[in-house]
Amino acid sequence: MERILTLNIGATRLALAEFEVRPGKGPNLLRYTFGDLPDGAADTPETFGVELEQALRGMMSASGIRPGRTLVALSGQMAFPRFVKVLAESPEKMREQIGFEVEQNVPFPLSEAIWDDALVGQPDAGEQHVMIVAARADLVGAIGRGLINAGCEPELVDVAPVAIYNAVRFNYPDAEGCTLVVDIGARCTNLVFVDQDRIFYRTIPVAGNTITAEIAKTFGISFEEAEALKRERGLVAQGGAFAMADPEDDRLSKVIRNVMTRLNAEISRSIAFYRSQQEGNAPVRVLLSGGASQLPYMQNFFEEKLQVEADFLNPFITVGYPTGVDADQFGRDAFSLPVLVGMALRRGLTCPVEINLVSQDVVARKEFRRRLPFFAIAAAGLVVIMGIWLIYVGRLGSLYRDQCEVAQSSIGRYEALKARYDKADKAAQEAEARAAAYRALLNGRTAWMKMLVAVDKAIPDGLWVTNLAAKREGTALQGLNLSVSVWRDIEGRLSAKGKTIDETVAAALAAQPVFAADTKDIPISKKTQMDWLTSFDITATLRELPKPQAQTSRKARRSRR
Repeated sequence: MERILTLNIGATRLALAEFEVRPGKGPNLLRYTFGDLPDGAADTPETFGVELEQALRGMMSASGIRPGRTLVALSGQMAFPRFVKVLAESPEKMREQIGFEVEQNVPFPLSEAIWDDALVGQPDAGEQHVMIVAARADLVGAIGRGLINAGCEPELVDVAPVAIYNAVRFNYPDAEGCTLVVDIGARCTNLVFVDQDRIFYRTIPVAGNTITAEIAKTFGISFEEAEALKRERGLVAQGGAFAMADPEDDRLSKVIRNVMTRLNAEISRSIAFYRSQQEGNAPVRVLLSGGASQLPYMQNFFEEKLQVEADFLNPFITVGYPTGVDADQFGRDAFSLPVLVGMALRRGLTCPVEINLVSQDVVARKEFRRRLPFFAIAAAGLVVIMGIWLIYVGRLGSLYRDQCEVAQSSIGRYEALKARYDKADKAAQEAEARAAAYRALLNGRTAWMKMLVAVDKAIPDGLWVTNLAAKREGTALQGLNLSVSVWRDIEGRLSAKGKTIDETVAAALAAQPVFAADTKDIPISKKTQMDWLTSFDITATLRELPKPQAQTSRKARRSRR
């Protein structure tokens, strides 16, 4: 049995919980608390760590939660998600494709990013859905420093929508069809599609603060006054000719409904995108979570607009919670705790989707702590050895002092010679490495020119190459990937007897001495035919693949001589 902490970092709000976890079983909530962050604190990573540390210390002091190992969830706005599809090939090939997608889709330099990915669902039609999540390294690093300075050791860093997905899968294991979770926070709303073993989520910048700002604008009051008015008297107006007895309450409810109508429009567009672009299913139910979802008649609003059953997300259906708390208060707070529950599940169970954006500084710190016992044993052994050595030297020093002085003089001369030799050997190795690199470049250039000449000979006049790229295995050149097109009206004339135009080109490539002689090793990966044009892709592999040249050190060559 183990005690862990989970932390949900929102735009202006923190949620911290302490759980008791056991391997293979659901977690048990012990206590929880909430805290506040300055608005826009996460926008300045330079100071965010300090602000996070101060907020955490105050929360733990007020709630009695002791520092410990902490699992962190970032707000949806703090991380960048991208859902892509790759060819369902070997794990190594898929890793290459995912790496390429990361380079193409992450909107900031990879040197400034921390990213992770997860396979989503099962392969379909030879393609695998992949979720990529990236965050700025400076922000994640600031969070890690803030936690460590507050006495909390960060174990992993996830994102709130993924934690919500895991919480729903664990608490609603028998739910059929697609479930849409609408998590309405302060600055953003997370839309999480829980479609059996598939996940898709979007972050929409229409949320609780949007409602507050609209109230402040309509009533001509400050943001703080508008927030208090929303909490005390706010509700979502009903559709049709419904009107409240109090004109001010009626006006307030309609302002809130207007904002929710804007949010619903974004939700409808997200559903359409998910169904058309991600090949997902239409939601059959809606689960609400987040502080702003507690406004009266919010459930009725979504049932009216989306025409599906709407309910509030209960993250404690199969998760234990404390019984000695205020039931009414806990019932209200429970809507803000799904992320904390989803993070706690990561400790004792294997979750359907697992993302970890922990920084390398934290990884190095954990590795150092893991090795501390071995360092202590080694230090103790060193102390013992040194003690024995000192006793030995003390007893025999007078007998061997002269011999030691002679030996030390000889060692000094040999050390000087060894240093000169090591310097020369290092320079020779560097020269050998540069020579090997030049040889590899020359060999690659020669192979590339041979392949271009072979392609020119193999492609009949009338066809044109629309794309030509090198096929590599690591840094070694393996062959060519080329795309060829031809007008349909001359295709038959250019095709060999009994063969289609793509088979003709593949056979011509196989006849070239530089490419594989067997046409089965020159696959046609894709062929597209239109009324006026035929296009196809061919992968031509080198007949003799380059073999890595073994490098031998000067010491090894000298020992053979």
